[in-house]
Amino acid sequence: MNTDDSFSDENTTRRLVDIESTDRLTSASIDKLSNKPALLKSYLDASIGNTFSELMFRLTHEIYTEKRASNLWHKIVTHRESLKKQLNRDMGMLVAALDYLSNISGDISSPKIMGDLRIEEAAEMATRDSLTGLYLRGVFDFMLEQMVSDHRKYNKSLSLLMLDIDDFKQVNDDHGHQAGDEVLRKMGEILMKIIRDTDFPARYGGEEIVIIFPDTAIDPAAVIAERFRAEVHRYFSDFGPRSITVSIGVSCIRNPDVITASELVRQADQAMYKVKRSGKNRVGKNA
Repeated sequence: MNTDDSFSDENTTRRLVDIESTDRLTSASIDKLSNKPALLKSYLDASIGNTFSELMFRLTHEIYTEKRASNLWHKIVTHRESLKKQLNRDMGMLVAALDYLSNISGDISSPKIMGDLRIEEAAEMATRDSLTGLYLRGVFDFMLEQMVSDHRKYNKSLSLLMLDIDDFKQVNDDHGHQAGDEVLRKMGEILMKIIRDTDFPARYGGEEIVIIFPDTAIDPAAVIAERFRAEVHRYFSDFGPRSITVSIGVSCIRNPDVITASELVRQADQAMYKVKRSGKNRVGKNA
């Protein structure tokens, strides 16, 4: 590739740099993985594996399958390195992708950029559960692996909350699935008002919800869990003939037995089911 051919239009160059310099979630997420193929594989295997596909859609308005986007990834990473050597600075994945698609592969003749609102909408659809507004299971799995690794490396506390709606099947049987959906929707709403900006909530599956508490020991995490339990009990105290309650388990990586993300989940799950067996509507710790 000839540098003059790729960046001969000064206005185009300025536009690309402006696009890349804007703080965008998809671009930032992809850049973090540019030199970590193992993490990239995990990222693509998770339910947000289409994030790179979204970047392609952002540039071209064309739908890219994960396989096609993954193949493009390797080519664009190589192209990014070539640009870095020729320009003596890193232009970033977004500029490298746009330059590759328009000037090298010829896949697009006139690049298009999605507006900020469209980008945010696409990211929300790819990462959030439509009912609760919480993150999807695949996003949680990916984030937990990263956070556990980082927090153990720097010997920091990281806690995990797992909750289950007590007797949720009975709610659906007694009141119908629409009522059950409304309970889940309200759970997400209550939760988002209580947790901190740094916390990471997700719908784990069915009526189970998980929250990652970065830089948080088990006791402060249990305090937040108790606030949520009490608020749910208060809000749903007059829900038909029965009250809606939650059982919550909390675990922490400062526990010497917890060495992996899956073990952190397992211990929170154990604490939660211990609470269920002892009467429900409580918070339990596995520390």
